[in-house]
Amino acid sequence: MRLKAHTPLIALLATLSLLAACSRFDLAYRNLDWLLSWRIDSYLDLNAEQQAWLEPRLDQHLAWHCSTQLPQLASWLDEDSARLAAGTLDAEQLQTRFTDLLLALGEISSEIGPTAAGLLQQLSPLQVQQLREQMNKENAKLRAEFVEPPLAEQIAKRAEATQERLEPWFGQLNAQQQALVRRWAEQRGEQSRLWLDSRERWQTALLKELEGRRSADFPQRLDHLLRERQQYWSEDYRQAFADNQRSLAELLGQLIANADAGQRQHLQERLGALREDIAGLECTKPAAAVASRSE
Repeated sequence: MRLKAHTPLIALLATLSLLAACSRFDLAYRNLDWLLSWRIDSYLDLNAEQQAWLEPRLDQHLAWHCSTQLPQLASWLDEDSARLAAGTLDAEQLQTRFTDLLLALGEISSEIGPTAAGLLQQLSPLQVQQLREQMNKENAKLRAEFVEPPLAEQIAKRAEATQERLEPWFGQLNAQQQALVRRWAEQRGEQSRLWLDSRERWQTALLKELEGRRSADFPQRLDHLLRERQQYWSEDYRQAFADNQRSLAELLGQLIANADAGQRQHLQERLGALREDIAGLECTKPAAAVASRSE
């Protein structure tokens, strides 16, 4: 189960985030409660009591996210936009931003951890079995799509998907930029297999912990699972993850360095539009009635 808020600029360019699926930031944010609920519903059929318990806590998380995380995002956008204009938004700066993002995601995990623990503690044996089955079903689909095809096909799809995510920000990539994306995709090798294997290892650990979900220390054990996901990754994937972070920063830096004036203007305009969307959002106050998210 993943309670997942949006991620900032570089993650937007690099990963399948909520923003990547929406043409406008406010559309993603204003429907974030629906998106979170949809993600939960894709794994579990919550009963009426569980839904009533969860709803105000989701509202509280959204209010927290709006009031604490969005100002930080706005600041990062201002910094990145200024560096882009000055010609200093390079791989080193992007690598630093990745570190910022990882820290921010850790804060989000801490924020939603008590709610995730509280909800999981309420699951019936039938719901735990449903969760297991849905995880297996989704993993089988991911394996068939991203791992089982020949490596050359995986690389071609990776390059195509990455270019599609980049072009709304840069505009049409030129031949040199397309070659950079293809080379980056080739260098990632079998990262899909390493990623999925490690994902399944973490899910196995989660399901194991759910056997003791009624115990008093379950929230602490779940918090460890959320915070220390890398402990459940294979050593190969831990190394690949660090390498991928560096190589992605290098790719984005190279794309920016090879951008023409029109592409730079296009990127600045997209950053400006995103910044305006954030400025136009009004944050609601957390519901005072929810004294403890894990009660």
